[in-house]
Amino acid sequence: MTSRSYESTSSRRSAKERMTDEDVYQYSLRISYLTYLLTPKIPEPGGGVDGGRNAERDRESFHTSRLTGAISSSLNSVTDLFRDPSGNRGAKFPDKLFKVLDLKMQNIAMGKDPQYNDQYTRRVIAVFWGSLKAAEKPSSREPSSSSWRQIKENRKIEELILFFVTTATQALRKDPTLRDDGWKHELDAQTSQFVLILRECLRNISHVPPEIVSRLELYTTRLAEGMQNPSAPATGGRGVSAGQVSASGSDAARPALGTVDDMPLVNVVGKLFEKSKKELQSDLNVIRQFCSEKSALNDLKTCLKNINADMPFPGRREDFDTEDAFHRWRTQELAHLSQLMLAMIRLKPDLAKAMPSESSPRYPQPQRPLSASLLSAGSEPGSNIGSMIGDGDPITSDEEIEVGQTFTYIPPNPKKAYKRLVELCLERDLEAMVHLPEDQEVSLTILSHQHLDLLNECALRWRISHSYRVTCFLDVVRYKYERDEVPIECIPEGLQMVEKAMHDIPVEFWSRFDMDYVSTVYGGLFNVFLGALYEALEDITKLKPEKIAPYVQVLEAVQMSGLVERYKADIDARLNDLADRVRVQAVHQYTDKNYELMSNPDPNRALPLLHLTDHLEKQAKLLDKRFPKPILGRLDLVSLALESQLPLFLTDLGDMRVPLLEGSTRKPPEVPLADVFALYRRTKTLLSMHAAFCPDSPIDYDLGGYFEPYVLQYLVNTDLQTAQWVHAAISVDKFEAEGEEGHSSSIVDLFSNLKSPIDFLFDLNWPDQYQASRFFTTVSKLVEEYCRMIEDLFMDEMFPRQSIDEKQSKQYAFIEKARLTIAGEKKVDPFNFTASSCVKLNNIEAARNLLDTLYARIDVDTISRILDDHAPPSSHEPEQQRFLFTVKIAQAEGLAPTESSSSKLDSFATLSDEKGIRLAKTRTIYESLSPRWDEAFDISVEHSLWVMASVRDRAVIGKHDTVGRGYLFLDPKRFGDYLSHDVWLDLDTGGRILLRVSMEGEKDDPQFFFGRAFRSLKRAESDMIRVIIDKVAPLLRQYINRSILIALVKSTATSYDYNKALAGVTGLYRSAIGADKADSLIPLPHQEKGRARPQALTDEEIEGALAPLFDYLDANLQTFNNHLSEATKATVMAKIWKEMLATIEDLLVPPLANAPSDMKPLTDKEVDVVFKWLRFLNNYMYADGASPLTQEQLQNQKYRDLLSIRLYYDWHTDELMEEAVRLMQQTLRAAPTVKKRAKTVYSQRNLGTIRDRKKEKKQEAPGSSGDMILRVLRMSRPNTADFLAQQFNAYIQAQGDQRRKAMDKKTGPRNRGSKPDVPLMPPLPERP
Repeated sequence: MTSRSYESTSSRRSAKERMTDEDVYQYSLRISYLTYLLTPKIPEPGGGVDGGRNAERDRESFHTSRLTGAISSSLNSVTDLFRDPSGNRGAKFPDKLFKVLDLKMQNIAMGKDPQYNDQYTRRVIAVFWGSLKAAEKPSSREPSSSSWRQIKENRKIEELILFFVTTATQALRKDPTLRDDGWKHELDAQTSQFVLILRECLRNISHVPPEIVSRLELYTTRLAEGMQNPSAPATGGRGVSAGQVSASGSDAARPALGTVDDMPLVNVVGKLFEKSKKELQSDLNVIRQFCSEKSALNDLKTCLKNINADMPFPGRREDFDTEDAFHRWRTQELAHLSQLMLAMIRLKPDLAKAMPSESSPRYPQPQRPLSASLLSAGSEPGSNIGSMIGDGDPITSDEEIEVGQTFTYIPPNPKKAYKRLVELCLERDLEAMVHLPEDQEVSLTILSHQHLDLLNECALRWRISHSYRVTCFLDVVRYKYERDEVPIECIPEGLQMVEKAMHDIPVEFWSRFDMDYVSTVYGGLFNVFLGALYEALEDITKLKPEKIAPYVQVLEAVQMSGLVERYKADIDARLNDLADRVRVQAVHQYTDKNYELMSNPDPNRALPLLHLTDHLEKQAKLLDKRFPKPILGRLDLVSLALESQLPLFLTDLGDMRVPLLEGSTRKPPEVPLADVFALYRRTKTLLSMHAAFCPDSPIDYDLGGYFEPYVLQYLVNTDLQTAQWVHAAISVDKFEAEGEEGHSSSIVDLFSNLKSPIDFLFDLNWPDQYQASRFFTTVSKLVEEYCRMIEDLFMDEMFPRQSIDEKQSKQYAFIEKARLTIAGEKKVDPFNFTASSCVKLNNIEAARNLLDTLYARIDVDTISRILDDHAPPSSHEPEQQRFLFTVKIAQAEGLAPTESSSSKLDSFATLSDEKGIRLAKTRTIYESLSPRWDEAFDISVEHSLWVMASVRDRAVIGKHDTVGRGYLFLDPKRFGDYLSHDVWLDLDTGGRILLRVSMEGEKDDPQFFFGRAFRSLKRAESDMIRVIIDKVAPLLRQYINRSILIALVKSTATSYDYNKALAGVTGLYRSAIGADKADSLIPLPHQEKGRARPQALTDEEIEGALAPLFDYLDANLQTFNNHLSEATKATVMAKIWKEMLATIEDLLVPPLANAPSDMKPLTDKEVDVVFKWLRFLNNYMYADGASPLTQEQLQNQKYRDLLSIRLYYDWHTDELMEEAVRLMQQTLRAAPTVKKRAKTVYSQRNLGTIRDRKKEKKQEAPGSSGDMILRVLRMSRPNTADFLAQQFNAYIQAQGDQRRKAMDKKTGPRNRGSKPDVPLMPPLPERP
């Protein structure tokens, strides 16, 4: 059968005909035979045994000699020889080549590779290898380091070869054995050897672009052509001369002869299809009749004509989506066909004789070289057929070539044939891999290089697009993997090939068939690996990333390609199936764990729940650690697990609400509160994790409402332990100063205990701000109770009760009374203060500072705002509000002595309610009918209350005598202005008592309780300081009184002039108040001119009268200075100075009242002595600036008022009355129109508000008033009784008018109304 007859038969077969394995075999055999025809022939080795043994060596020597000759003949153009024909856009060799090449060169340099044992080869490779190692170091300064970095970045095979040539040139030039141009010839040989080494290394690497192999073969072909004609210049793409064509024409005209042993690719086909050599030779003899180089050229011509005729094969416009895609494919396809034809003609010039001489079109240069060795033998880019044969057109002028499907080498259905060929190659390679020895390394590629060569040649001749080739390979690997015939590692290799193809040519430029095909393959992969991932998610607790990493890697690659959408796969539905799978597994796992824990009963019902939370938290953290990112960007295992398991846990937690609460309240508790709070913290952590990992499915769970009862229970238990903590801290305290502050250990221990519940609440980090604020309000109550207990305990420490029995007490009292009766006037024994008393006082100051720290720690102001802003709406039934009355028992006057008492009383006051229950009790003021207590007490009421105020005389033996009683009606409506009211209660037996009453509403917020706590500590401090003053005051009255004064004045009979004495006293006053010395003296009235006075006492004599007092103060003030803190020291000294001024004042004037007094005024000499005493005391308390008190504090308003008494003593009564009226009017005009509220609990809630209050009070301190004049008028001034009563009434009326104006301005006159009626006073109890 002739070639033409066979071609006509082939043309009648349909392109859609099913391809059998025999058909694939036949066409593969033709391609392998054509490859043999187009491969340059190696001369046959010599006969004999030696020739047979050295056949392979002769073949390699042949190649080496031809390369050597080519390079030697064109040494100066080596750069042009290895120029990258594709530019910077060409393919890159795999990065693994560096590692494989490094190992290969190491073996050669060390003589471990017997194939390369030549000394020059080993030397040059060793130098090249050392250069690479030096250039790879980051700190290398070698000139070659920058070139090597460029090679590693670009990965161009040409740059690597040129780098070797440069290194080899330097090494060979230095060799003394190579004389003249000998090094050049050796360089040629070593370069050819290096090219062979590169080809061997690439065979052991996967994912080698066919273009790289093709390019190496291209360089081999060029060098071989140069070695055939060493004298001719290198072609370099300049065409072939006519002489060359004629010289080789005879070889192309004769048919190629040979056996299958000479045809490597034919042997590959035979093994692939399991053909014996005999069968293979027989089939080969058949196809030789019609398979020739010319037939191959005709196939290419037919393809060219088909493209121009818009025939189905190899492609046409309707095969592409866009015109741009078709134009791109057509341009590249024409260029590839042109290059193939050009390469064949260059290799077989006789083929050009059959070509017409007309002009041939110049086809565009291909985008990248083809992967077959035939194309590699072509010339430089830019060459074309016309440059070889003239101006003929091989397409339009060759009338023998018909348009259609008449081909010799191309099967009827090339794509099916190629796919089947890939399947067979893959199956054979997998079978060979199974039978490899265990110690032999497996190739990194799936297909062997022999099969790759066969597939490349077939794809090139059958015009299989690169996109179809990579997709076909991936498809075959896919269904082989489904059948468990290939490992999963093969899939990424196929995906990388497709991804690279899509990178080189975007998928929108592919043919429609290829796009649909790759979309179908990717869709199949997506389904397969989603199924595999579904099965792997069977147990998420044991799931590890490495188990699903291969599946995820493939799925991510498929998903990122965007081709699954073309497959029309419902990705969301499939991913939802996976999510449901994880949810179901999570539910099953939780159920099993819950059953396991609950099946073991335990009295502590919190333990199983704790174990569950621990399990859920650890599992979530483990999944988050193993899978920090969602699988496929959608499948977050942590969120899915928490989303499924946490609602189940919360349901179980709700079911355990009652058992947990009951177990925690039993005695002893079955469920410790510590476990409950641990459960709270872990539940809160799980909810936080759920909120972080599942933001789209929030859980509205009232965590605070569930655990609130346990917090309240904890606070109640803490409240019960409060007294125990306080007593325990006090009992072990030795009241020794610790640190610079001077306090003892008990106060620090107390507040450390108090800090514990506060830290506990903060550690809870309660989710509900309002509930947390309520908790801190409860803690504030504990703080207030603490401070009240501290106050009581410190007062007990200051007034310890003697533990003696009643009989001994009565006997002691009788003896004491008898002693006092015999002694007559009482003499006060000096009380010396100890360091422990100072430490106790310092403790109060430290407690206030620590309390202020707690105030800031809790942030009480913020909590109060939260309570106001988030308070729940009040119910229809209003809650009963409580009111806090502050009753200050100020003083009493006009008390009548009892029958059993002497002329003076040792009085104390009490307050009791309607049932006789004592509410308050003052300290005892000794030997006074006008006692001043100035002690405040808080009384909390829900409704109005009658309070009885009683004044009692302390008895040494028996019950205390009642001096008098009065009633006070505490009505919130009457004191609703929240101002301070002075209430004088007339006692039933005569005299009266002054109570200063203010009211404020109690509020259940921390500011109120902290205010009460600070008030308690302040009162404790005031009480303790008052104790000190009470101990000092009797000494002051004992050494500064009228008896001492009279005795001092009578001690001298010397007299002096009255005017001189007056001038001296006036000068003293003016010097004290800072008046100008030039001011004239105030003249005395004529009717009140003085009498002769005795001579003045010396300062030493006057000061000597105070010597015992100064001795006492020296001893005790030194104790205060050494053991009191600076702030407390200043306070105590100020109180002592105030008591000194009061004592001086009692010498000069009587108390303020509305009736004349029996007290006589002092003489001028006595007044002079008193003012000198005042000056001496001032200097003593100032101590030349060493005292904590300044002169501004010492010379205060009271001091200045005392100095003014000297002037008022000498004024006429009428002048005093006029001045008193003027000063009272001035005082009333200067008084604020709106009276400020009394000092409330809120104004004392922290140290800051207390300081602000003191500052404001200091700024509002009144100046000199008429009170001192009225007190002077009470002393033996005639006709002053009516004036005094009138002034008192006018002052009281003016204050009432001011209060009413303030109420009108605040609430309006219409809202003021009338005062509520006062109910009848309860009957007085019988006097005991």
